[in-house]
Amino acid sequence: MVSTIKNRESLTFPVGVAYVLPNLARGGTEKHVRDLVERIDRGRFAPRIISVAGGGPMEEDFSRLDVPVHVLEYRKISLKPGKAGPPFREVRGFFRSFSGILSGHDVRILHCYLPMANILGMAAARRSRTPVRIVSKRALCRYKDGHPVYSFFESFANLAADAVMVNSRAVAEDVRRTERFLGNKIFLVYNGLDAVADPVGNRAPLPPDLGLPHDAIPITYVANIREDKAHLCLVEAARQVCDAYPSVRFLFVGRKDREAADVQRRIRELGLSDRVLLTGLRDDIPAILGASRLVAHPGEQEGFSNAILEAMAAGLPVVASRAGGNPEAVVDGETGLLFPHGDADALARAILSLLRDPARAGAMGEAGRRRVAEHFPIGKMVSAMEQTYLELLGGRTMTCRL
Repeated sequence: MVSTIKNRESLTFPVGVAYVLPNLARGGTEKHVRDLVERIDRGRFAPRIISVAGGGPMEEDFSRLDVPVHVLEYRKISLKPGKAGPPFREVRGFFRSFSGILSGHDVRILHCYLPMANILGMAAARRSRTPVRIVSKRALCRYKDGHPVYSFFESFANLAADAVMVNSRAVAEDVRRTERFLGNKIFLVYNGLDAVADPVGNRAPLPPDLGLPHDAIPITYVANIREDKAHLCLVEAARQVCDAYPSVRFLFVGRKDREAADVQRRIRELGLSDRVLLTGLRDDIPAILGASRLVAHPGEQEGFSNAILEAMAAGLPVVASRAGGNPEAVVDGETGLLFPHGDADALARAILSLLRDPARAGAMGEAGRRRVAEHFPIGKMVSAMEQTYLELLGGRTMTCRL
């Protein structure tokens, strides 16, 4: 497929690039942007961050990289009847500030991540006449089901963009299915990982503050606790696994969003309070992975999971749902096992099969480590992004990388 972008004026390097995020919480997308701006060629690109709905802990990470950060405060407009959104004056002031950042810092490329940032970013880019506008799709589009007004605004953002960046073939096909007019704008750049760990061999000890017994067999799931991450599916599977292996402990590592109460309730109902631990956000995820036996990932709307890549890089086999881009990362039977998403029994069987065959699990972990090094190095991701930016700026005919 070919997409022609209109000619741009002559360029002066470095070119200003603004990355727009909903907030600066610690999540896979925010870490992806951090890794990108850390390694982008500063001779050609001058990155900055715009957070549209408040700050967060990632602000410090970007500041350490000498990347300017602009934090805006936008109260969500509720699309539900009877819920009042922000007054018109506040909305107008928000877009005046947003557009002022783009114009005042000569931003030539606006690269937005996640739905809210896509919508607000494209509106601000039109106001400021930013030359190159990119939206990103990093998950399946099921979040749009039952939200026609929200879907309308996101379709507007997609139409206003010069390119729609996706992180897996699964997301590309999903976008084509839901918004057929975007076919010639879709570009695929897989996530990349910074470094690949050496083979682990004997697993490291667990961080002591987790309070787990010394003989615990840790199975880890790194994901913020949200409905689409399907923690409840793993809880149901945990009952079967713990019946067979009482030493197993499941570690749910990630922010406790509103669904966490439902997850904790089900854990108590199944009598698994001492077997399934919700750790909250952690800064020592590499240490936890280094102590883990395997990683489970039952998420149902994954685009291309950084958490899966990190587990594979740590030499761990991954049991993942056959959803979204997971099969593009995990090679079933080679670097891990795939199961039908939502099937807790199948998930339990897959985990048990690897616990019963440590040699097979170890071989899968090593194969996963090699796969990340060969196919998903971060340098490859950064180079692909830079090339896309230059082609869009230059107005040359572009071939979609799918």
